[in-house]
Amino acid sequence: IYAASAALNCGVAGATYFGIRGYFIVPILNQVLPSRLHEQERLPKALASSEESSSRAVTWGAMRLHRALDSALSGGITGSVLNTWRRGTRGTFTGMMFGSVFCTIGQLLYNEFHVQRIRFISRRYPAPSSRPPPPTRKKPLFDRLIHAAGLKRLSDEEYLTQMREKRAAYLQRIAELEAQVEADKDLEHP
Repeated sequence: IYAASAALNCGVAGATYFGIRGYFIVPILNQVLPSRLHEQERLPKALASSEESSSRAVTWGAMRLHRALDSALSGGITGSVLNTWRRGTRGTFTGMMFGSVFCTIGQLLYNEFHVQRIRFISRRYPAPSSRPPPPTRKKPLFDRLIHAAGLKRLSDEEYLTQMREKRAAYLQRIAELEAQVEADKDLEHP
């Protein structure tokens, strides 16, 4: 009897969630917030050429957030409706919050699983055509702080070159001063 009750509850919750999401939330978000993923889904696949699809490459971050807003809104409405039905008006807000958080976490986990699956497949079967350039490594924090302070980090060769130039300038100045001292001595003792 518990299994039948759990199955009925899950069926009602699932039907409510996916019904609200499919018939209300997704069409409204497609109209109000035409994000990049929603635009790609609206276009028929036959119309999308390879040039257009390559110019609209989807990032990992966009894939991780795919349909998260839809799930949050649908989960909030579903949780609110079902908790209000079960507990009365005092359960409206808690049902909305729990449903929203629960469904968003579920959507994010699903998206992360999808991203990891794509990464696994792309590592296993690399694309033979063109490889993207390797990501540039960020400078270490110390180097960024030095640069922000207006200083420049020098390599050993650059530092040695600067020191040699300074030494040559100082030796030249010493020679000039010694010549001036000798000239002053010659003027005093003719």
